[in-house]
Amino acid sequence: MKVVVLHGSSRKGGNSDTLAERFLAGMGGEERHEVRHFYTIEMHVAHCRGCGTCGTAASPETCAIRDDMQAVYPAFSQAEVVVLASPMFWGYMTSQLKAVFDRLEAVASPQHFGGKDFVLFVTYRHYYGSMVEWLGRIATAFGSRMHAMTCQTYDPETDRDVPIANFPDRLEEAFQLGREVASVERAHQG
Repeated sequence: MKVVVLHGSSRKGGNSDTLAERFLAGMGGEERHEVRHFYTIEMHVAHCRGCGTCGTAASPETCAIRDDMQAVYPAFSQAEVVVLASPMFWGYMTSQLKAVFDRLEAVASPQHFGGKDFVLFVTYRHYYGSMVEWLGRIATAFGSRMHAMTCQTYDPETDRDVPIANFPDRLEEAFQLGREVASVERAHQG
């Protein structure tokens, strides 16, 4: 199975990355699937210019901007499972991940977005709904499935961040979600 993981965090190995790792372990690990990781903090992705060059997005080569998105387009299009792992900044995904999604406008069609399992891992301090609602609308519009898991990694009483390791039940939930998505994907392929 082909899996793409879009990491939105500026901290490799942080809370949202750890949830994605547990999900992949639940799927059976990277030795069982073809997994591509894109760490948006390390990528050079220009903002979408809204130039209209992509038109109906028959192919990703129609984007006028040449940067690290050229590796994302084919991996995303071929993926059966797309994982988004991101902390919330001001009620939404990180700006790095947002830039990548804005540029996916070049392939915004059922051909590239349809029939996938979108898996969302959000770690947050105060609010998470906007990103869950956004991805739900996209998945529905393109005939895909969406799975979301959120975890508040902040304790408002102590005003401190809490490491994801302190939430073994959420780590197990991510693992079980991986098992569930892998079994559903195998059923679709069978």
